[in-house]
Amino acid sequence: MMQEMEKDRNVVKTEISIHPDLEERISKFQMETLNEEIASLPPIKEGDVNISTDFIFDIGDKYEASIFIRNGLNRPINFEQVPFVLVNDKGEVVGHKIFNLREIGEIPPLSVRPWKLYFGKEEIDLGDNELKDVKIVFDTRVKAERTLKLEYEDFPKEIKGVHRDKYEKFLSDLPLLRNGQVSISAYNVDLNENGGLSIVLVIRNGSDRQIKLEKLPITVKDARDIEIARGVFELKDEGITVNPLKAKLYSFVFPKENILQDELHLSKWSVSFNN
Repeated sequence: MMQEMEKDRNVVKTEISIHPDLEERISKFQMETLNEEIASLPPIKEGDVNISTDFIFDIGDKYEASIFIRNGLNRPINFEQVPFVLVNDKGEVVGHKIFNLREIGEIPPLSVRPWKLYFGKEEIDLGDNELKDVKIVFDTRVKAERTLKLEYEDFPKEIKGVHRDKYEKFLSDLPLLRNGQVSISAYNVDLNENGGLSIVLVIRNGSDRQIKLEKLPITVKDARDIEIARGVFELKDEGITVNPLKAKLYSFVFPKENILQDELHLSKWSVSFNN
């Protein structure tokens, strides 16, 4: 049965996808060369995610590896911490390293993303092997995740320009949200003009339905890791609703009289949401 299912999977055609930050740096000649190299790769079947090694160069203090990551899925993918293994022409492991591939960005459906990886000399044990005989493969622990592209809803109109850019960057830099997850992250903690403690949160909804928060416990600690505020905000009257695949800003304020310490060190802070 498994063999029959394998036969039913079609070979898919993938198109090159250059990272947006690199598009302007790729010449027409480089693009043609990349397309020729991609055309020479072995076929990839629908549903597969594949890595192919283009070359590995010795560039002095390290090795530079040029790879192609191919997405045979009908949805975008993104990677985080990914273990790679280097093997020789006999399949023997000569090196391994875990890379944070978040910077590769979203790889569209049925596409190929060229990329470069760098290995320290101490991370590859070449022995008698030649670099041309070494290739990079995914460790079996590799996992592709569905990318959830969230955007703000009901964003305050008074926040514009560079100030809004900071909020957008904060949202994009948050850990990837997997399908079905909901997260709350603190954007800022500061004293307001009345001496109260203001907390700005970003609430993300990675589920396929609207969520509503009716109660939220918040604990704040300062740079000394000392608790400076604690309380449960009851939101039953209005609640906080966040639509599917959206993020929302929300502010909470601890009145001055509810702050637990006379002296606050807000150069660093942490916010938790446990009772």
